[in-house]
Amino acid sequence: MSGIRSSSIMLLTSVLLSACVPNGAYVNPWNPWGTTTYPPATPTPVTYVDVYKYQGSRQCEGGGIPLAEMQRQLQAGGAIVTASSCGMDGRMYPAFCGGADGKINIFTVTSNSMNAALAQGFTPLNSLPEAQKTQCYTSNNSGSTTYPYTGGNNTSYYSYQ
Repeated sequence: MSGIRSSSIMLLTSVLLSACVPNGAYVNPWNPWGTTTYPPATPTPVTYVDVYKYQGSRQCEGGGIPLAEMQRQLQAGGAIVTASSCGMDGRMYPAFCGGADGKINIFTVTSNSMNAALAQGFTPLNSLPEAQKTQCYTSNNSGSTTYPYTGGNNTSYYSYQ
């Protein structure tokens, strides 16, 4: 009998309390005294941000992290990647073997996942105003990597072993 009485009291209490809820509000039935939530008026638009990270390659030596591998690492860290490309940082470097070459990997991520990218060492691309997207460099089966010359109308290529 006490079970019927307590359920009747709970039902009466919930009916009386429902009169206090403003129109359009959602009350969680499992937490009626919790905070009231309202549905969002309009969905938040998705925005995109370009981030970059140096490949780690060196003049005459090549190497570094390939674009696809770096993208997998970025996505494994929780970032949502919508586009990727290779690039150059636009800075001048002295020409000597083993020196930095300025090659970067550029990724377009959603602004919601920007913190995940920053936590992995990526930097917003707008911090490099002279950076440019370039074609990714291809490696052939001979063990050499081919790089396009940049600038002007020169369409020739040079290779490193």
